[in-house]
Amino acid sequence: MHSEKKKLLREQTLFSTSSDDFLSRASKMLRIAEYKVGDHICFQGDPQSPLVLVMSGQLRASTVSEDGVEIPTGIINPGQSAGESWIIQRLPILVSIGVVRRSVVGLFNRADARQLFNESNISRALNAKMAFQLRYLVERHASQGLPRAAARISAVIESAMSAAKSDEFPLLELPNQATIAAMAKVSRETVSRELKSLELRGVIAKEGRQFRVRDRTTLHRLATG
Repeated sequence: MHSEKKKLLREQTLFSTSSDDFLSRASKMLRIAEYKVGDHICFQGDPQSPLVLVMSGQLRASTVSEDGVEIPTGIINPGQSAGESWIIQRLPILVSIGVVRRSVVGLFNRADARQLFNESNISRALNAKMAFQLRYLVERHASQGLPRAAARISAVIESAMSAAKSDEFPLLELPNQATIAAMAKVSRETVSRELKSLELRGVIAKEGRQFRVRDRTTLHRLATG
């Protein structure tokens, strides 16, 4: 069981450069859990929210407005993680983490997670993630001011591409259309229409549930208005 947990940890961005010795110790702290669509791993305000690692499936982070409307803030795909900043700051989590697609996740309680964060390779991976999140927030804030729906939708797609490996033609696990609509502040029908338009123009190509970016230059031009 520990060897299987070590293998799963090795596939996670946070742990990809860690030593076998460190992974052996971490695997003893790791809990593996399965969740179905609609489940929640933790809710906004939870002071004991865990470190969450996505092994398979897809999760969504969201907040709730004062009038009770859910506002998606991001998607967590396989290999990615969530919850670090609140654990480091010893604060309740400021988002809810729900399940978009049936998922297998790894969970560390807060005490164990803080212990793991002291390892140098984990610290470097955390620094890189925090830098990306800052860039994402700046780019997303800028995209909200774009005048056209197509530009805002393209900006959401490009932000997902930024989190992917730097392939020439990256394969993306995009949020569902309802989430893209909420993030881009457009209707779901508009998202469907614009995705189809991008396919017809050869900018993206659908492969199963995923999308292959075929023309990064055009996507960036559209995303920047």
